[in-house]
Amino acid sequence: MKVLIITGGNIDDDFAFSFLKKNKYDEVIAVDGGLAFADRAGMDITHLVGDFDTIDSEILEKYIHREDICVHQFIPEKDYTDTDIAVKLALKLFAENPHGEISVSGCPCKAPESADEKILHILGGTGSRLDHVLANLQMLKNIMEAGVQGILIDKNNQIQMIQRGCELKKEGIFGKYMSLVPATMDLSGITLEGFKYPLNRANTHFGESLCVSNELIAEEGRITIEEGLAWMILSRD
Repeated sequence: MKVLIITGGNIDDDFAFSFLKKNKYDEVIAVDGGLAFADRAGMDITHLVGDFDTIDSEILEKYIHREDICVHQFIPEKDYTDTDIAVKLALKLFAENPHGEISVSGCPCKAPESADEKILHILGGTGSRLDHVLANLQMLKNIMEAGVQGILIDKNNQIQMIQRGCELKKEGIFGKYMSLVPATMDLSGITLEGFKYPLNRANTHFGESLCVSNELIAEEGRITIEEGLAWMILSRD
């Protein structure tokens, strides 16, 4: 099953249009201001989430009363951000309907294809509001722990949280650079094979930059982490 969340951060239209042509989704969740992009893209959304304090009222009116869209409206004075609510909804959808015909395009860690594979793409999850960006980065932990491959995507970055490691293929990889940023106090037993700067059971810590700006030089690369969690960031200038 594959789900897309479109939320209200920065979205580069040209990049996003191209990316979405390569991906097929079982569910599309538009989040408040993200509905503006969904409208520009002519997307068929299945869920609409938010307090709707940032979306233009004329755009909202086109969607909020449609019977083919599930609307989840909240008051602005709420405990969680609109994006967090959308992520919780997506995880519920995965739990209720784990099977689905999917495409694995845009999926950095290439696990064996399976009807049970669960992928969540988040567009608009980065931008100028760093409080929201940091919160969205932390949400990747909850997504990963639910057994879903969650990826924050923008024009220059694909970000996901990994545990134990993953494999990358050079063909079709997003961007030139691969970085691992510790998401736990300790990140231990890091082995990098097939990269410009290899490591063999190295250790680093939260706040250090040991694994920033590496490059995949072999046709396939392997990342192994013995203990800890890391944000894996594939990036380009």
